[in-house]
Amino acid sequence: MFLLVMSSVVMGYFSWSVVRFVQNYNEAKRTGLPIVFTPINPPGPLWMTFKDLLIPILSKLPFGLGDWALRGDVGWTFPFKYRDHARYGDAFIIVGPGELELVLADPPATEEVMKRRNDFIKNPAMYGMLDIYGPNLDTVNGKVWDRHRKVTVPPFNEQNSALVWREAGEQADQMLAVWSKQGTVRSTQRDVHALALNVLCGAGFGVQSTFVDDTLPPTDDEDQQDNLGPKRLGYRESLRLLLGDIVQVILLSLIKNVGYPQWALFGGMKKLNRAYEEFKFYMGEMISRERQAFEQGDLSRHNLLSEMIRASEGSIAGAGLSDEEVYGNLFIYNLAGHDTTAATLHFAITLLAACPEWQTWIAEEIDAVRKADDTGLSYYEDTFPRLKRVLALMYETVRLYGPVAVMPRYTADSGQKLVVQDRVHIVPPRTTISHNFVGLHRHPKYWGDDADEWRPDRWIVVSSDDSSNETSLFQPFPGSFVPWNSGPRVCPGKKFSQVEFTRVMFNLFSDGSRVRLVAEGGESHEDVKLRALRTVNQAKVIVTLKMSGTERIGLKWVKQS
Repeated sequence: MFLLVMSSVVMGYFSWSVVRFVQNYNEAKRTGLPIVFTPINPPGPLWMTFKDLLIPILSKLPFGLGDWALRGDVGWTFPFKYRDHARYGDAFIIVGPGELELVLADPPATEEVMKRRNDFIKNPAMYGMLDIYGPNLDTVNGKVWDRHRKVTVPPFNEQNSALVWREAGEQADQMLAVWSKQGTVRSTQRDVHALALNVLCGAGFGVQSTFVDDTLPPTDDEDQQDNLGPKRLGYRESLRLLLGDIVQVILLSLIKNVGYPQWALFGGMKKLNRAYEEFKFYMGEMISRERQAFEQGDLSRHNLLSEMIRASEGSIAGAGLSDEEVYGNLFIYNLAGHDTTAATLHFAITLLAACPEWQTWIAEEIDAVRKADDTGLSYYEDTFPRLKRVLALMYETVRLYGPVAVMPRYTADSGQKLVVQDRVHIVPPRTTISHNFVGLHRHPKYWGDDADEWRPDRWIVVSSDDSSNETSLFQPFPGSFVPWNSGPRVCPGKKFSQVEFTRVMFNLFSDGSRVRLVAEGGESHEDVKLRALRTVNQAKVIVTLKMSGTERIGLKWVKQS
């Protein structure tokens, strides 16, 4: 009986897959776009269960016969780079038994999709999983998004940027002091994540912490402490646990939403749930304090939370955010602002260690800016705009190793016209448009024959006036460089991340401070460089793009005379 039921289920699933495949093929054919086939539904539970076992085997098939399996992995565009687009064109459509997926690396079409936010939306089924504490700017659409934007974007202002500049400088100095005392640093990835977390806690929520802190002291309110039990993780540690394994946090949120009892949780999930509940408690405390300060007319604080509370409380009735929505936006700020900047710092530092000529290049600018500063205080307003080479370093790093490899949009229940390569195509309903950031940022038409080369000076444009040494930053073709998205839904934390990255590099590489790769087991300089670059280029998407095995890359910080 059991075998009969199972065989019926298998046959039913197979029949459904065939029917869906044929339907999808007919729809894809009408678009006029190149078609790439896959026998699987990548987000389906069956493939997700067995993909880690099957991909290593299928990927070894000759003549590219296993490419479909590689495309079924998260972040597949990073190892493929621009390869598929060189073969199929700047837009092609993947046909399988699941929903259609249009893969796009055409800058004008990318710009069009990102501008038309109501035609090409965030897929509620996909992004709804990020409503971990509540709806937020990243997950909502339409008029609800308008309301969230009016409250959540104003906090990212120049006053907050100045606060980010100061917090990042203090954290960078402390981190460099720790690194300089170590013979070989193997904790770069972990350390830059700690730094980014501290900057976010300080400039985002007014919670200060030193670089060497493991946890923050609990609140002084003893009665509220008792509500969560005698042992407190602390704000920073609870947030660190949540951000450290966002996939598990999403799973926890899903099972909590269906009413799974907390007492039945065990092991790591039980500790994660404690961090979840504790962080929500801290957010509630901070929101209450900021609302009280607003009501009393205290406008002296400029962290993201204080600015958001002012924007929300100052909105007309019904235009502000509910407590659940404030919680949701606070968490998405943490998620989007922590891992992304930390990963960019990690890539940049490793690449600089492997290619020391670029350390000299940015240090020339850093030292010149410091020397010209009469105050010696390096204020944000005066210093940040002058660090064009450092910002170029960031741009080139996110161009090739940006934390987001693919940005999806969705056509929902209606088809949409889209111009690709001067031809109008009708994108079918319920189609995912996957903006291939990796392909866009390596497109040879827009980035040249050396598009795969990490070369920060490509961003520096010297004035054509021979009598002037003025430089400016290169302006890419619209849609060809979108690490923070573009259009109405551009990342509101774009400036926050740029200021943080620039200040950290400004402090790390000033006054002769340099980083060197540490050779292992008789390696030559060229050997250790190749090993480091191989690690960089074998990065994988784990929520964001990250290097693995980085503890094997030893770095030594030295003072150059």
